[in-house]
Amino acid sequence: MNGRQTVRFKWAMKVLAIGLGVLIPTTTAFAWFCGTGRMTGGGKLISLVTDTDAFDVPSPTTNGYELHCDGSQPNNLQINSHDPNGPHFHLAGLQTANCYLQFGNQNPPSATFDTFEGLGVGEYSIGNNRVWACAEWIFVDGQGVPQNNSSYIRITDQPPLADTDICPAPPGAVIGKCPGNTLLLVPSQTPLKGQNQAHK
Repeated sequence: MNGRQTVRFKWAMKVLAIGLGVLIPTTTAFAWFCGTGRMTGGGKLISLVTDTDAFDVPSPTTNGYELHCDGSQPNNLQINSHDPNGPHFHLAGLQTANCYLQFGNQNPPSATFDTFEGLGVGEYSIGNNRVWACAEWIFVDGQGVPQNNSSYIRITDQPPLADTDICPAPPGAVIGKCPGNTLLLVPSQTPLKGQNQAHK
């Protein structure tokens, strides 16, 4: 068993134990992660929420998160609509992640990456209606003046496929990896408020 297979096997056992413990409806057999460090942040974004076969008008949405490149805990991602009758999403498990450097030195604080691509399973809810969903995202901590932060998020009405792996993969590989119909989409954009922050 080579190094990558060993890492996959260890994470498969961990994810299986977590899945059984919290009874989340996912058949995830592996968990693949590339990179070290973590990213924190969030802010105010503009999302598009599906309404039957069409997109609703843009809706203000807030996200907040702490995510680890190597899958270590904690991994949290919350997405909340500003509309009291709008959708909410809570990440239950991080399946795969790829952290890499696009724009150069990250300092301060020091970090070995500036881009976090990830995919996981969580609960999507509107009122009392709840479904297990897939979330995919790209958060960029582009330092500079002004800061070139950007966020992309997509949530669909099905859990992730068991073999979804973005480690390693070209930049942007996570886009379109979630199966099913799009429930909420945050096109890549600079947060209206807040930021994305990479840490080592």
